[in-house]
Order: sequence, then structure tokens, then C-alpha cells
Amino acid sequence: MKIIYATDFHGRKNCYEELLDRAVTARAEAIVNGGDLYPLGFDLFAVQREFLEDWLPGYLARCCERGVAFLATLGNMDLRAHDSLFREVMSQAGRAWSLVEQSAELAGLTFIGCAMTTDGPFSLKDRCLRDLPDSSALFGGGNALASDSDGIHHVENWQEHVNSQPCLREHLDTLPAPSDPEKTVYVLHQPPAGVGQGIIGSGADVGSRAVADFLENSGALLSLHGHIHESPFSGGQWRAKLGRTTCVQPGQLSGAECVSVLIDLPELEMELRS
Repeated sequence: MKIIYATDFHGRKNCYEELLDRAVTARAEAIVNGGDLYPLGFDLFAVQREFLEDWLPGYLARCCERGVAFLATLGNMDLRAHDSLFREVMSQAGRAWSLVEQSAELAGLTFIGCAMTTDGPFSLKDRCLRDLPDSSALFGGGNALASDSDGIHHVENWQEHVNSQPCLREHLDTLPAPSDPEKTVYVLHQPPAGVGQGIIGSGADVGSRAVADFLENSGALLSLHGHIHESPFSGGQWRAKLGRTTCVQPGQLSGAECVSVLIDLPELEMELRS
């Protein structure tokens, strides 16, 4: 089985279309997207809702028509307020599955996703959790924001807000349990710490210790990550290993360029392309 993986498109329609063309050419059975699907804009709430209502259903229909399944989790820039709409759009498509804190079965493999991040060192948003029970939320400036059905709201005391929620380590333990780890693919927007997949421009590692520990103990076949666009281009590694799990974080470029990885499962033969 071949899949093609990409992440952090932020609504760039040219990249979505290029990825579908690559999938068809490579005879991949599925596209897997690692999060930050939606576009950015001044009115983020309206722009992202329009993308979900007016563009994504047509794209998913084109994927289905061309024989390509579509599986995706979301990311820290994808507003939680639209999660129910995202699930609705995905469920109404022919062969599309939401991996937002849930699982899907395809060709004998279990795909399990998670959209939550530690979000450091960026401005905090409503998919941010503390990494470990004794961690503080990493804050890099700007407004701390959360969203609900009424829109986007500033959160005055973000530390109090995240302290009222489970940390990322605890959250990962609530994900669906796979029946066979050796046939499991995790799609986690947050990259792990310590393996060169969360490297920002300064060279600092902002990967998650919780994700690293979780994967090292999981025995999973594969984990797919994103979030830190520049990591592979800032001295990081796009492919690494944690225990028995192969970790992939291809990063992403801007503009018309599209980074993707073609993966042959379960052999784990891979081709990175930009």
C-alpha cells in the first residue's frame, strides 16, 4: 500500500491539487494530511469556515473520483470552533476520514490522529496544552486566543486556562488504542523532541517530550508529524526513529512549492519530494 503524506498547507489550494496529482501518478491509495489544513486571513473565523463549506467538499469529491482516499488530522492554526463542520464535511465525502483525536481503518492499517500541540514558541491558540504535568505553556508573544461557535476570543489568563486541561502526555493516553501496534500509523501534528523534528530557525528544539515518550513506548509502525515548517531545513531530520517507530516530519515550504513524502507500507520505503 502506498500513501502520500504532506502537512501545513494552510489552505494553499495549489498544493492540495499538486498533491492529488502526485498521488494519482504514484498510484497511492491515500493522501494523509498532518494538519494546519485551513487558510489564514484577517477574519480567520470566516475564512476558515468558507474554505470548509465552499472548497474542501469539491476537493474531496475530486480525490474520490480519481481513486484516492483522504485522511487528515488538524493543527494548531485550525480553529476548534469548526471541528464539527470538518467532521461533517469529511463524513459526507466518498472516501475521507477525520483523524482528529480518532482512528480510521484502511487497507489493514489503523490511522490514529491528534491535533493538539504545545504551540511554543508561537502565540497560543485553542489547541495548545502543557507538554508534561509540571510544564508551563510556552508563550512567544501576541494574543492568546480560543474559539467557539461565536468566534475567536482573547484569553486573559492562559496559564490558568491550560492548567484546567489535561497536559499533552495525559491527552495522548486518551487516543484510541490500536489492536496491533505494528499495523498502526499515528498522525500527530506536534513533532517529538530529541530526534531533530522540531527544530526552529534558531536551532532550538521545540518538539514534545510527551510525544517522544508516547511513541517510544507505542511500538507503532509509523508516526507522521508537522507544525514546525522549517525543521528539516534548519538542521533537523525528516526521518528518524523512536523505539520501533519510524517518525516522518517533512516540513513545508511556502508559495507554490509543495513538500510531500511517498511512503510504501509496510516496507517503509520513502521518497521525499518538493
